[in-house]
Amino acid sequence: MRLCTVALAVHLLAAVCMPAAFAQESAAPRRGEPITLNFTNAEIESVARTMAVVTGRDVVVDPRVKGTINLQTDRPISPAAAFNQFAAALRLQGFAVVQSEGLYKVVPEADAKLQSNAVTTSTSATASLSGNQIVTQIFKLNYEAANNLLPVLRPLIAPNNTINVNPGNNSLVITDYAENMRRLARIIAALDVPNASEVEVIPLKHSVATDLVPVLMRLAEGGSAAAPGQPAAAPGTSDASFRTTLLAEPRSNAIIMRAANPARSQLIRTLIDRLDRAPIDSGNGAAGNIYVVYLKNADAVRIATTLRAALTSAQAGMLGAQGTGGGPTRSRPGLSSNPSSSSTRWPARVAA
Repeated sequence: MRLCTVALAVHLLAAVCMPAAFAQESAAPRRGEPITLNFTNAEIESVARTMAVVTGRDVVVDPRVKGTINLQTDRPISPAAAFNQFAAALRLQGFAVVQSEGLYKVVPEADAKLQSNAVTTSTSATASLSGNQIVTQIFKLNYEAANNLLPVLRPLIAPNNTINVNPGNNSLVITDYAENMRRLARIIAALDVPNASEVEVIPLKHSVATDLVPVLMRLAEGGSAAAPGQPAAAPGTSDASFRTTLLAEPRSNAIIMRAANPARSQLIRTLIDRLDRAPIDSGNGAAGNIYVVYLKNADAVRIATTLRAALTSAQAGMLGAQGTGGGPTRSRPGLSSNPSSSSTRWPARVAA
């Protein structure tokens, strides 16, 4: 009878304890299953252990990481979302999660850039990372100078993270959170565009290309000065891609232009339209002092040389006669030859 009483007591005790044991087992998080977060003033290290169990990741907490965090969700979420929320809460307290050789380390944000092993050169690879994960991305620029983007991007990066320029291959090396890195990638893509327009050949109808190009270059260089409040470029550091190039092509009397941008190209074209005008009729049937004489058989260069010498001698005689008579003097006409059209020009001044 006594043995039966002891056995019955053991069975009753087991029946009472087993539901509690099953309840504790069911309450414990399991790997891969959705989880409802309800951490209030929980130690960071204990929450990290829970995340390691739920996500199946190896999480290591730096001894310098101390403090408590709060994590709550109204409904069950996936393990990946739970880990991302955990990383976001750490980020608000100055800590970061870095991935290195399969380990997820919780470290102070200031040291994250030194321990992160996530390095990529493509935006698509960064898009697959958690937004609160530290990553290093290399941006190789095709058109824009890397030094020009540095002051633009620096204020957009967390103070503890870095941006550096490699002038050797014109690239940017940025270490920051993946979420912000995706935003920086969009900004860089919008700024790294061709600056210079295509090469254009603009034929002139009335003006001489060699005379007009110096005037246009002076106006173009004056228009590229630094704006008020902006620092001027240091001597010797100007980027050639931002310069407007103008060349005179005397054979076809045209201007070859490569502008720094479409706006500058339109400005140069407007100036050419305003300056390349027909001479004003003086009222005696001669419109200005530029004439074009097309030759049929003779060589324009030789004829121009001969006429220039003759005009020089005649002009010297006229100056001598006028000098003794005290009469007014007139400017000496000049000659320029255009071999392609076998023509001779008489501009207001000598154009070799």
